[in-house]
Amino acid sequence: MAFKPSERSSRTAEDVELNMTPVMNLMVVLIPLLLSSAVFVKIGVIDLNLPPAVGANVSQLEAPKESEKKLDLAVSITDNGFYISSSIEIVRTADRSTPSIPLANDGSLNYSALSEKLYEIKQKALDQFPDVDRIVIQAEPDIHYQVLVNTMDAAREITIDSQKFVLFPEVSLAAGVIF
Repeated sequence: MAFKPSERSSRTAEDVELNMTPVMNLMVVLIPLLLSSAVFVKIGVIDLNLPPAVGANVSQLEAPKESEKKLDLAVSITDNGFYISSSIEIVRTADRSTPSIPLANDGSLNYSALSEKLYEIKQKALDQFPDVDRIVIQAEPDIHYQVLVNTMDAAREITIDSQKFVLFPEVSLAAGVIF
């Protein structure tokens, strides 16, 4: 009986084309999804002026001019309300034991009163200080992020008689509360 070679070894490999349709369908769906989500990321950005890095050489940093007066406006956020201080004045209540702007009657922070007081300070500081657009916001460690964002919004602009006025657009954040 003669040995017959198997047919498997004599078969040649056929060239098989890959089916690219599922990959193309994925790209058709994925690219518009990524493009639409990129727009929402841009909308959610809050502009801040962060303090400069401390690693620079002291001689490279600009020394502030002594003759230059600064407003140095600061708002401190606490559980009791807002404390406001500047080189013009330190805003205090009559008894000096409560915050500059105490809590509203419902126990929440009074953002409208903050905007109004900052508007008064802005009117006094115009043409007197070079840093009339800057404000430093400080918060206690247990203050929620949304409270910080609402305070930044109240410090940036105010609406009076359906007209918007820019208050302090250059917001900086600082650690700790000083009052």
